[in-house]
Amino acid sequence: MKQFAVIGDPIAHSLSPILHQETYGQLGIEADFKKIHVPSDSLQPFMVSNNLDGFNVTIPHKQSIIPFLDVLHESAQTIGAVNCVHDGKGYNTDWIGFLKAMEINNVELTGKDCVILGAGGAARAVAYALIQASVKSISIFNRTHEKAEELSLWIQKISNNKTITHEHTNTSHHVDIIINCTPLGMWPDTESVPKIEIQKGQILADTIYNPMETTWLKKGKDLGAKTIGGLDMFIAQGLASADIWFGEKISKKIKLEPIKKVLKSELC
Repeated sequence: MKQFAVIGDPIAHSLSPILHQETYGQLGIEADFKKIHVPSDSLQPFMVSNNLDGFNVTIPHKQSIIPFLDVLHESAQTIGAVNCVHDGKGYNTDWIGFLKAMEINNVELTGKDCVILGAGGAARAVAYALIQASVKSISIFNRTHEKAEELSLWIQKISNNKTITHEHTNTSHHVDIIINCTPLGMWPDTESVPKIEIQKGQILADTIYNPMETTWLKKGKDLGAKTIGGLDMFIAQGLASADIWFGEKISKKIKLEPIKKVLKSELC
């Protein structure tokens, strides 16, 4: 039986085992998926001793795991973060998950003006996705100006499409899509919200999936914005990992609604 896992610190809250076990059940695959608590000082021994057929990586190891890998997929190399490992190779499926979530929710990204809230690893993955989708502009809104500037320079460096503009901003006027890549609003601190003005008709996307609808999204909906929670992205990045581990398009064979139903029952 193939063995898979997700590693992180903390890890008790992870719903990845539910997602993957439901996937295996649908397809009749004999495989097991568990969560493994790996503190930072235990990462090296874990990498040396584990016999897993593949695993996901979450906070705080997405960058620190890179020195222990043999090679990186191009997207992981560019983003500078790994959330999926197979045969000693690091991948990033977060950006794939974001694009798939936008597709599922009928959001057209090409030519759109976008704001990213935050400047960490999730923001990089989303920025990479937006570049692949040929958006018109990417603005960074972050409490620390230096980090926002750093991310803006990185976007400028990796953008082959020179028509994409990049800037550090604190306004959302004339913006089509705002993506929250901060932990603001995540359980258990569900009342915290990003401080950015919301306009009617904008699209708000959250990378947070617990709770399924953050206070920020509720506020946006009340103001006339279209809102997208993080659950679709979470599912899509997990299925993209399964595609890598099994060497086939597992994601194309899955019925999403039964998986969503089980996950929603676990969320607040």
